[in-house]
Amino acid sequence: MRIGEVARRAGVSVKTVRHYESLGLIGSSRLPNGYRDYADDAPRLVQEAHELGTAGLRLEQTRPFLDCLAGGSANSDDCLATRPAYRAAIDDLTRRIDELQRRREALEALLSAAEERGRAELENPGCALMGAPEAVVSEERKTS
Repeated sequence: MRIGEVARRAGVSVKTVRHYESLGLIGSSRLPNGYRDYADDAPRLVQEAHELGTAGLRLEQTRPFLDCLAGGSANSDDCLATRPAYRAAIDDLTRRIDELQRRREALEALLSAAEERGRAELENPGCALMGAPEAVVSEERKTS
């Protein structure tokens, strides 16, 4: 099967198929005319790798799932070897979520501090920034 057919059946781009092949997730042979020739199971392997990637697994983590399918299993996660990949992906997502929460809290603290300073500046009528931001911007342009 040619690469365009694999991509069409898997619902991905030809570039994606080439990328998966470059990572060794699928293989092909070369026809005498130089075209890639893929096995009949290639679309399913590509589609599975793509879906697992969308779910949060890194492409490198999809190998045990694809090996399971290539070995004849009905489902990519029928093999016990896939469980550590699921756990690793979940742990990775948990770390990323924790990091995003820390960043959100830091931004919220910065915003809160800025708003608190803004309230204090409103009480001080001598603050040029609060009354006329356009004037400050145009003044900055003159000095630049």
